[in-house]
Amino acid sequence: MKSHIVALSVALACTGAFAQSKSKDDSTYMELGYNSGQYNITELPGLSNANHLLITLGKNMSQNYALEGVYANGMSDASTTSPTVNVRLASSYGLYVKPKMVLSDAVELFARVGYFNFKANSTVPSDTTQNQSVSGTSLSYGLGASMKIVNNIYGNLDWMQMYKKEGTDIKGMGLSIGYKF
Repeated sequence: MKSHIVALSVALACTGAFAQSKSKDDSTYMELGYNSGQYNITELPGLSNANHLLITLGKNMSQNYALEGVYANGMSDASTTSPTVNVRLASSYGLYVKPKMVLSDAVELFARVGYFNFKANSTVPSDTTQNQSVSGTSLSYGLGASMKIVNNIYGNLDWMQMYKKEGTDIKGMGLSIGYKF
C-alpha cells in the first residue's frame, strides 16, 4: 500500500509540473510492440525468456509528458525443464505517466512510471492438476528512446520493469512501432 501512495504522489507531482509547459503535441497515439521478457520466479529457477505482444494507447498531454495504457499478452512461454513448467503472460495491463524529453525533431527520450496488473498461467504438462493462474499488481517503470520514421510514424526501443513483487520479477527489452493520430 505504501508503494501505491508513493507512486501516485510522484505521478501527481509530474502532472502538475508538466501541465504548465506549453502543449505543442496533444495527439493521441497507438503502438504495437514486441517485448522479450525475462522471468525470475523464486519457485521456478532457470526459466527461459518469453515473448510478449504489447499494444499501447497514449495521449500526449504536452510536449513533455503523456498518459498511457498498455495491454500485454504472451506470444510464447517461459519454461523450465526440471520439472517441465510453462509460464505465459495472459491479458495483463499497465497504466503509466510518461515524462519525455525532446532531443531533436526526430528523437526523444522517455521514462514510464505507473502500475502493471500481471496475470499469468502456469502449466505442468506431466500433471495438469498443478496448472494454475496467478495475478498481482506492482509498481512498474521503464526507460526508452523514440525515433521518428516518417511524419506520423515512429519507432521505440525501451526497457521495462513490468512486475516485481513477492518473488516474481518480470522485465524486458521492447521494440515497437507507433502512429500519431
